[in-house]
This record gives sequence, structure tokens and C-alpha cells, in this order.
Amino acid sequence: MNPFKFYLVTDTHYFEPSLGCEGKALDDYMKNEMYCLAESSRIVHATFDEIIKDTEIDTVIIPGDLSKDGEKQSHVGFVKELNRLKDAGKKVYVITAGHDYNDNPRGYVGENYVPVEPTTFEELYGLYYDFGLSEALAVDKQTHSYVAQVAKDVRMIAFNCDSNRETKGSIDDRLLEWAKVQIDKAKADGCFVFCINHYPIIPSVPVFDLIGDAHIKDWRKVASFLADNGVNLALTGHMHIQSINEFYSESGNKFVDICTSVLVGSPGKYRKITIEDEATVTAESINVPEFDWDKGGRTTEEYFDDRAVWAAPNRIRRALSGDSFFKRFATKIFNTNTFAQLGRKLLIRVPKEIKDKKFCGFTGELARDIFKGDQPYTEGTPVYTVIARFLKRFRPILNIASKKLAKDGIKPDLTDMLLNTIGNNKGWSDNNATIKLK
Repeated sequence: MNPFKFYLVTDTHYFEPSLGCEGKALDDYMKNEMYCLAESSRIVHATFDEIIKDTEIDTVIIPGDLSKDGEKQSHVGFVKELNRLKDAGKKVYVITAGHDYNDNPRGYVGENYVPVEPTTFEELYGLYYDFGLSEALAVDKQTHSYVAQVAKDVRMIAFNCDSNRETKGSIDDRLLEWAKVQIDKAKADGCFVFCINHYPIIPSVPVFDLIGDAHIKDWRKVASFLADNGVNLALTGHMHIQSINEFYSESGNKFVDICTSVLVGSPGKYRKITIEDEATVTAESINVPEFDWDKGGRTTEEYFDDRAVWAAPNRIRRALSGDSFFKRFATKIFNTNTFAQLGRKLLIRVPKEIKDKKFCGFTGELARDIFKGDQPYTEGTPVYTVIARFLKRFRPILNIASKKLAKDGIKPDLTDMLLNTIGNNKGWSDNNATIKLK
């Protein structure tokens, strides 16, 4: 097969600005959001401008969460952007996801949340028919999953794991059996097969394995099924993170999941993917370009990162809100204590490089750096050292938690999971890498 190159863009969360995106209601909502809402249409437009400039690559793939929250007019606006790509000669393939249909979407006007026209899941088929479904070789009508011939010797299975609110984030046995038929047909036709899915199939970082909504349900089963049937590559989104992970089935077959960040906030990346041949794929990450917005003299990356560092601690404060003594006590410590102060309370020695850093500010930096991929807090760094010491101090509590989180008699090693979440020890980059599929 010839190398196949395409752009991969995920989680555009496009919001139509005419629906209302200013005032106190928006400000209150955005206190806890790490990505941008009011700016999203400008970001999408600027990114698509850059893709249009590339006359070599003619394919764009977008695996879900196209709109903010299923606003009908957001879909109308986003389809206009997709048509700009098509008019420039690009082939565009999308799937939809949970943020693309909603019974109660809203705009933000002054102090009020204003109801706006919603979109049903059934309507998405027609809205995005021209972007993959119209040239599908096969369609699963129940989920809007489809198969497309995206290059001469390359076939793509576009799984839609978010077709039902009650079973969101799942690729069930029925859909796998449908996929098996399509895989066998593709192999018989001499095609390389890869898949796209909104949810990561492999958890992006180890601790996400403990969070049900952070990966596909029964992910080991799904990954093994695909790998054992000759599909070794998935391209995913949903978690707004840069990650590249591998998994081996019990039969020894390799499966690779390339998850790409949200487009409209930190880390603000999209990818250029090259499937070199049946055994090799290359992923190159590209920064979202500068876009038309008053960013206060900051670059796009700085603007995105500042929002992430500011919003992440607010999420923790929201989780700690309440009138109980414990929550009030925890909130005070979170907001005011430095690492040195926490260390003294817990009899833990803190490296001098970070002793004056406030814990609340650090959580924002940590969130930013985890989602950027290539997490920097590896063994020997001050942050790794102090977190390892904190985890050792809380080992009895972690042991109790491990027992409660055990599945099939297997207890997770929470210390190992957490340390390998803050530091990339995989041996390759989450952002730019050449990966062997077999």
C-alpha cells in the first residue's frame, strides 16, 4: 500500500456565537471549563484555514463532539466550516458523539442561561450525511457507525459509541459482530483497516482506567477483539488529552490508540497522521494557529494554558464545596497551603525547589501538563519525589481504596498508577512518534 496521510482533528466543540456567549452567565459557567466557548468558532475557522493551505493532504477526519452541546445552530455553523474544507478539495469524514445531541442546550445572555433549539440524535444523520455517510460502504443504522474507503488500499471503520445516552461510551457485542463482517470484507479486498471512535479505547493515562467515562466500556475486550481480527490502530478523542498507548491481547496481538486533544483549549493540538504501511504509523502534532481574538498579548498556546491552569483548581474547589467540617478544612488547606506547609503537617520532607509553591496553583499546572502529554514529572524530578513521599504517607488509605476498586480479584496499584500518570515512562512521545503496529 502507498502511504496515506490525513489530518486528525478532535473535539471541536463548536458554539454558534449568535446564540449568546457573553455576560455573567457565561463567566460563571467558564470558571470550571478548561476549554474555550466564546472563541470556539474563531479557533475552528483559523485551524481549517491552515488545513486548506496544505495542497498535499486531501483528507480530514474528525471523531466526535463537533458542537458544544447539541445546539442546532452550532451544527449549522459547523457544517458551513466543513463545507469550506470540501470546497477546497478535502474529503471529510466525521462521527458524532454525546455533545452533539441534547434536549436542553443553552445560550449565555447577560445573567441568564437561555434555552436554544436542540438537536436529536436522529437528526445528526442528515446533518452530517455528506461527511462520510454518503460514501459509506456499509452503515449500522442504529448507531450511525459506518465503513469508508478512505484511500486506495485503506478502509476505515467509524464507530459511534455515543448513540444512546443509557449506553454511551460502549461498543457492544452486536456492533462488534457488525464490525467483524466489515473487517473480513476489507481483508478479502486487500485493504489495511483502522478505526476511529470518540472515546479512547485504551485509557489515556493509567489513572483514567479507574474512571468509567474516560474510556470505552470493557476496553480490554474491545481492544483484544479488534487486535485479534487485524485492526491494530484506533484514533480517538473525548478526554482532551494528547496520548499514544499500546495494548497486547492474550493472543499477543498489538493494539495502538492515538488520542488527540481538544481543539479549542489546552493543549490545543491537531495531528497529521501518516499510515506508512500495514506495520507503521507516524503521528505529528500541530499547534492550533493564532486566531482572531483579544488574547491580551499572549500567544494561542499561552492563552489556552492560562485558562487550564486557572480552571482546574476551580473544579477541585467545586468538588470540595459544602458545609461539612471536613470540606471547609480541606478547602482552607487547598487554597492557602504551600508544599512546605503541607509537608510539615504530614512530616514529609519537601524538595527546596518547590517548597514555596502553593498547592492550589500546582494542581492547575499538573492538570495542564498531564493533558499536554509527555508528562514531565518523572522519577528524580522534585514533583515526582514529593508526590511519591505523599503517597507513601497515605499508603494505608491507598491500600483500603485498592481493595474497594478491585475487579475480578485484581487490585490496582494506585501508587504506580498515579506516578505513571504524572510522568511519561513509556519510551515514546505522546505528541510526535513513529509507532510500530505489529
